[in-house]
This record gives sequence, C-alpha cells and structure tokens, in this order.
Amino acid sequence: MLRLQSASLDWALKHIEKYGDTDIFPVPFEFQAIREFWDSDIKPWIRSMNLLEWELRPYRRLLTPKNRYGFRISTQLDPIDSIIFTALVFEIGRDIEKYRIDKNEKIAFSYRFKPETDGRLYDPAFSWESFQQHSLELANSNEYEYVLLADIADFYPRIYSHPLEQALNSCTRKKNHVIALKRCFKQLNGSVSYGIPVGQSASRLIAELILNDIDQGLIAEEIKVCRYVDDFRIFTRTEREAIQSLGVLANLLFENQGLTLQQHKTKVLSVGDFKRIVLKTEEEKEIDSLEDRFTEILNSIDSDMYDDIDFDELEPEIQVEIDRLNLEEILKDNIEGDELDIPLVRFIIGRLAQINKLDSIDVLLMNIEKLYPVFKDVMKYFQTVNADSNTKRRVGGQLLRLINDSSIVGHLEFNRMWLLNSFTCDNQWDNEEKFITLYNNCHDEYSQRKLILALGRSHKDFWFKSKRRYITQFNPWVKRAFLAASSCLPGDQAEHWYKSIPNLDTLDRVICNWALQNKF
Repeated sequence: MLRLQSASLDWALKHIEKYGDTDIFPVPFEFQAIREFWDSDIKPWIRSMNLLEWELRPYRRLLTPKNRYGFRISTQLDPIDSIIFTALVFEIGRDIEKYRIDKNEKIAFSYRFKPETDGRLYDPAFSWESFQQHSLELANSNEYEYVLLADIADFYPRIYSHPLEQALNSCTRKKNHVIALKRCFKQLNGSVSYGIPVGQSASRLIAELILNDIDQGLIAEEIKVCRYVDDFRIFTRTEREAIQSLGVLANLLFENQGLTLQQHKTKVLSVGDFKRIVLKTEEEKEIDSLEDRFTEILNSIDSDMYDDIDFDELEPEIQVEIDRLNLEEILKDNIEGDELDIPLVRFIIGRLAQINKLDSIDVLLMNIEKLYPVFKDVMKYFQTVNADSNTKRRVGGQLLRLINDSSIVGHLEFNRMWLLNSFTCDNQWDNEEKFITLYNNCHDEYSQRKLILALGRSHKDFWFKSKRRYITQFNPWVKRAFLAASSCLPGDQAEHWYKSIPNLDTLDRVICNWALQNKF
C-alpha cells in the first residue's frame, strides 16, 4: 500500500498555486475550489487512496505550437492527479538528486532539486545563467580550442519507459513510489512505450534521471562536458577530439535511451567563435544593437525547453539593464523581421504585461497572425494589463472574430482555449451576445468548457436551465465547468439542482459547494 504524506500534498498544492499545474495550459479554476475545501474534503480523499491502485482520472492531451510550423503534444492531468503526481515526485526528489552527479561538479545545471516552503521546486543557483557563466569560464581557461554544441531531438516526448523505470528503481528505495509512477506513465502512454507528461514541472526532475546516465557515460570517457537539459557543450583541445566526442555522445544516447541529436543544432565551433556567437564578449556586448543585446540576455530558452524566463528571478543588474531598453521598439523591429525570435518576443510581451504597458495592445492585435507561435503569451498580456472597460470590450470583440474568421490563429483548439479564457474571469470583455453562437459552432471540449464558464459569468441562466438535462453527457472537464457556472441560476435554484444530480464524485461536490459560496 502507498499513501502520500499530508505535508507532501500541502507542498504540492502550494507549488501548483504558485507555478501552475503546467506552463502550457491555463490553470484550471478547480484549484480555487480545491484550496477552499482542501483540509476538509480534498486532502483526506487523496490521502485515503492507495496509489498502487492509482487509476488516472480523465486527462487532456492537445496539439500545442512549438514554433510557426512545428507542434508538440502536451498533457494536462486532472487537477487531483496533478497534485498526486507532483507530491509523488516530491517524496522521491531527494533520492533522485542524490543519485545524480553532484551539482558542485558543474556538469548538470538544470533542475537541481531543492524545494522551498513557498512551493519552489528547484535550486535557483543552478540555471541557464549559471550554465552560461560556467561555459564562459571554460572558454576563457585557455585549456580548450573547440566546443561541440549538441541538442537532443524531441527529448521529452521520446523518453523511453524501460530505461526510465530502471533509473527510477536504481535511485530510490521507495519502490512503491516507482510502481505508482510507472502506473501513471503506462496509463498516459497506452500501447506506446515512451513519453512523460509534457508541461508538468515535476516531469523535469524525472527527465534528468535519463540524462544523468548520459552524463556518467561522458565522464567515464574523460570528456569535458556541461549541460542544461538536453543542451550539451563539450570542450576539447582539437577539432578531431570534438568529432570523436560527438560520436561518443550520439552512441550513448541511441544505445542507452534510443534518442538522437538534432542535426541542424549540432556543430563544432572554435572557442573564439563560441564566445562570439553563443556567449559574446563584453566588448561586443557594448556595440550590439538593442535587439542583439536583448537576445544575448535572453538567450536562455532553447526551442525544446518548456520553462519561461522569470524577470523577477534575474540578477538585479540585468533587470535594470533590460528596463533601460526600449522594449516596444525591439518588439516592433522583431515583428517586422523575416522570422520571429520566439524566446525574445515571449519575454518582451511578458515584461510589457508586468509593467502594465498599454501602448502595445494595438501592435499585438494588428500582428496577431505573425505572433501565432506566441499566441498564449499575447493572451496572457491582454488578461494581465489593466486596460479600461472600453478598450477591453474592443479587444474582446476583435479576439472573438478570430474564431469565426479564416484566421490561422483561431483554427487551433489550443489558441481558442487561451482566447476564450479571457472571458471566464469577469465581464469586462463584454461581447456576451456572441457566446451561445460560439458554443454551438465550437464543438471541441476546450472551447466549450471556456464558453460555459463565460456564459456563467454573463449570467445566462436561461441557457443553463435548458442544458441541465445533458449534465451526464458531458466529459468530466466540461461537466465541472457546467457545475460551477450553473451557480448563476437565480435564488436557490442551483443548490436544489446540485442536490438532485446523481453520481457526483468528491471533486464534483466540492465544485458545487465552492460555486455556491462564490457565485458566478
């Protein structure tokens, strides 16, 4: 039998509240209800579960943009399973960290387990920034003449189950935790023997187990390497040695894990070119254009990584330097260019939202199709800035037209989900007369869930009265939205209806109770 500890569950919920259940999907409203009824209902329910018999609740899997012409499949676990998964990894996190190459060896700089009481999971001292700094130290050491750059192709989705299970069994004595995690992965992957939940913060620590095996293999071959996630840098004295090291790395990846390298990202550079192109010297930084300087600062997101840069976690001097730049001008220049610099644009949009810069609203709206790969970030900007009601109404109308128009943005379920998310929190975006028509035209569960919440916020009680008989036909995600939004029914109609619904599980009942206390 395996039951999670109370403290682990408390920490897992706090982590999700601070960082989200994923960094891809909007955070489900269910977590608000879960927090309100955590001690009385949800935590005791989870603690009663034997995770050796863990059956995943219905999860969501969706095609999400990776770049303008590329996509990845991302997974959002049911809120209860997200808490369980995070707590499970938390309870074996110290074992995983101890099993990995010691962080003071300065080889693996990514996702070093060091949880804090506020919900932080990883050690902030080990980051892309520290990875860059160590790379510069090696490049300036005069010991090396060449640097091999290599990157794994489709890393997270291609992690094979068998070596991952072996690594989990090797790193911890908590065998029941391993059994529970294996059970989770098997249910997620079905007949396919690879992949872990993409987007979950805790998944990154699991993935590091796979890469630790590669790190150990390279060290055994006396290869000087440092790594951030799947981004390898190998320092050598000769070009021939770099090519030989590439063969070792490629063989370790394929033979041990069935992984391959991205051909277009694999290259051998002289140390001088490496410093100039990848790191850049201080002298060159001073003469860079604004965009080049900013790109250098934010050269911290690889196309295969899923985490955002957090402005508040950057060094104070870098924060000051960034805020001195004309971010809006950099954004416009990048949009006008031939190809969007996705990491740079994502960061700028996030920072403009953080400082409530309203001047960029029309720039983003006018260029919404070119901003397709960062549509989530554009929507988070609109949902964050404190615009007046007239502006929000105008923006809301233009956004909703993207769903009906032949827009390359509105055709993707992921984008529609983020677009409609704006209308689920308050009524400032107006355009309420369009929701029912949109619901009838958008048949995917992601859009319908958001539109149901929007209909509740706009108090379309007549619509809910006409749909109540279909409650048993909804999938769980849509059903929970309908339960919450039905609280807009006048008087005590919602309460009476909730009591008549059969077969509600614990989370459903909590949603009903929360909605009655926080009526739409």
